[in-house]
Amino acid sequence: MEMNREMSADFEAMRARLFALAYRMLGSRAEAEDIVQDAWLKWHAADPREVRSPAAWLTTIATHLAIDRLRHLQIERATRSGGWMPEPWIESLAPSAEDLALQAVQMSYGVMLLLERLKPEERAAFVLHEAFDCDYAEIAKILAKTPANCRQMVHRARARLQREGVPAKRADPAAHARIVERLRAAMEAQDRAGLVRLFCEVPSVMSDAAEPVDAVATAEQAATTLSMRSHGDQMETVTMNGMRAVALMRDGEIDALLDISIGEDERIVALRIVTGTLRLASAARVFGRAAVLQLLRPVSSQAASITMRGHFPVDIDA
Repeated sequence: MEMNREMSADFEAMRARLFALAYRMLGSRAEAEDIVQDAWLKWHAADPREVRSPAAWLTTIATHLAIDRLRHLQIERATRSGGWMPEPWIESLAPSAEDLALQAVQMSYGVMLLLERLKPEERAAFVLHEAFDCDYAEIAKILAKTPANCRQMVHRARARLQREGVPAKRADPAAHARIVERLRAAMEAQDRAGLVRLFCEVPSVMSDAAEPVDAVATAEQAATTLSMRSHGDQMETVTMNGMRAVALMRDGEIDALLDISIGEDERIVALRIVTGTLRLASAARVFGRAAVLQLLRPVSSQAASITMRGHFPVDIDA
């Protein structure tokens, strides 16, 4: 009985970290919860005498469960006509243990999206190294590879992500927030010219909406897309996967989320539009309609202090 209590305590101490790992691997809250539950069942059936380090054992099990699940999910997602995008994670005013674990291993939504291009084991190695700060020796034990193999996998993953447009350096959060606020303000004012000036000449645009969206657009096309989306919506800024984003609200519900990446000149180089009901439903489940409004209200009051210095075009020295 005492051993069971100790094992339960060990698992609970790791639950949030396991959830964060599974979410980074699978891009879905529900899938991550399933991985944690499966890890618990395996942990419950394990012989305690064979477990030297509960943290290492559970991390290894959760990683392999996530790799196996990702292999199946990648096949399913590849067949969807509208494409697949990760479930966004919106920061809560009253964060759970899972929220806090995710905040501790922040990875932008843009990176999460591009991780879909990696093979499951490459993704695991990259996530463990970049988000969880595991060294190559630790990753080697988890994946049953040599440290040299793991180093090579992470290097290949990093190189591929950079080829796909992930910047070598994480965007400055203050600069990113400044551009997001300008984007929100331009949409609210229906300032199409201002929207155009926020974008680089040829930004990438991606959406999970049913209607097709060009992977590469002109600044004018991106501005037109946002102008059409913003009619009738209230616009607020939220924290999504650790970075500021724009939430389009309608009747107190989140109608869409807009996530961006900015270049060195602080112009928008990528726009991602999340509209899928199931993806946005997680925010509703976490906060509910009233809580969503409560979440956004203090953000609105802080918006003026974030950014609106000067006028369009973007002042890269601001």
